[in-house]
Amino acid sequence: MTKILAGDYRRIGSVIRYATGPKKGQIVMHLKPVRRNVAQQAQGLGVKAIQFAKNNKKALIILGISTGIAATGYGIYKKIKNHEPEVITKFRVSLKTYINGIRKGNLSVDLINDMMTCLEKLKEHKDYVKISIQLSTEDLDVLVHRIFEYTEKLAKDNSIELTEDELNSQKSDGTILNLQRYLNAQKKIFETAV
Repeated sequence: MTKILAGDYRRIGSVIRYATGPKKGQIVMHLKPVRRNVAQQAQGLGVKAIQFAKNNKKALIILGISTGIAATGYGIYKKIKNHEPEVITKFRVSLKTYINGIRKGNLSVDLINDMMTCLEKLKEHKDYVKISIQLSTEDLDVLVHRIFEYTEKLAKDNSIELTEDELNSQKSDGTILNLQRYLNAQKKIFETAV
């Protein structure tokens, strides 16, 4: 086909011949017959595709731009999503499971231990001071205060005496350290009550 387009060969019916040079007019090859309806269908589809493209230039341009934007956005999303350290991902899952345990009333030592382990690993991470949990400090403080209230109620319901250090909500050691303190107190309650 390339040589026909370049002018080296010439097609006459189903015969391809040399168009120039010392072999001019000699047969290069015979084309195999094609079923008529298959050829017409293929040609019809090609014509329809070209006609659609001519009639819908704006739509095709918009579609192309939209596809490009979507692909770029997806690439950026994957890069950001995959960039987050595994410790943060595990902490989020553990925190969600822990909070659901409190809400549904099925908190267990395993959930508390998992939360404590995730907190320890979070504190050991090299970028601990830069890690963002995507909760505002105010939201996290409210959450930890609710956990404090839950821990007090859990101790009272199980007739467990906790030390002042275990439940001192006035300490300003930081939200994470207070959360660790309350988790330790909850673990003690569960182990003592069993």
